Amino acid sequence: MPFISLTDLNDPRLDPYRNLKLTNQTRTTGHLIAEGHRVVRRLVDSDFAVESIVVSERRKHTIDDIDSDRYQIFVIPEEVGTQLVGFEFHAGVLAAGKRREPPSISEWLPRNATASELVVVCPRITDPDNLGTLMRLCVGFGVRALLLGPGSTDPYSRRVLRVSMGHAFFLPIIQTDDLSPHLIALRERHGFRFLATVLDETATPLDQFPFGGASDRAPTPMGLFLGNEADGLDPEWVDFCHDRVTIPMGPQADSLNVSVAAGIFLHWFRGRSGV
Repeated sequence: MPFISLTDLNDPRLDPYRNLKLTNQTRTTGHLIAEGHRVVRRLVDSDFAVESIVVSERRKHTIDDIDSDRYQIFVIPEEVGTQLVGFEFHAGVLAAGKRREPPSISEWLPRNATASELVVVCPRITDPDNLGTLMRLCVGFGVRALLLGPGSTDPYSRRVLRVSMGHAFFLPIIQTDDLSPHLIALRERHGFRFLATVLDETATPLDQFPFGGASDRAPTPMGLFLGNEADGLDPEWVDFCHDRVTIPMGPQADSLNVSVAAGIFLHWFRGRSGV
């Protein structure tokens, strides 16, 4: 089926894309919006269902090879796109997909978890740019899953997906009102050991932490807790973790951006544990 040309701004087939700048209604409707041809391609290549794709006449060439027999692809004038979405339609490509139910632990974790397994836990990460970057890091460094608490921003918002460059579609993500049952299951059934990342000179420096297992215990799968951008980890989560670890810094620096810190922790873990 060829691409479908649309010029009527009020065409109901364009409804998923209306006024995207003003609202994130996709969180309540069970949909998501991918923006930009790279993110749209990753959505198409993933297991997520794609409802339709909208492309400007000027950007049509960027998705010419996407199978129009599988998806409804609408081609619109750029000025119609700008009126439709509520901002300059420079990216020129959008796709509407369907969100999925959060996967159960058994869907993403092998029955016999090995010591190289790593999950990232963010009880309250609120900045979309940080979350999008973190997702990209998780995929790049082989993280098995990302667990988000209720105070975290929407992992499938348009902004987060754009910053993640679509890597969110390939990472098991569990956002829940109560992290405790998931974390207890990982600890009790699968032997996970949890690390709290903190700004505390009494915590173990990253370069001294025995990721491969201390002399008195065997290597175990790990869960890395990352704190809120402004406030760090709540005390209850620090207390829940088995160990505390910190990044040594020079005297003129008191903290790092959470996504920068995550990249350092994940790279170190990969190098020591072969994630």
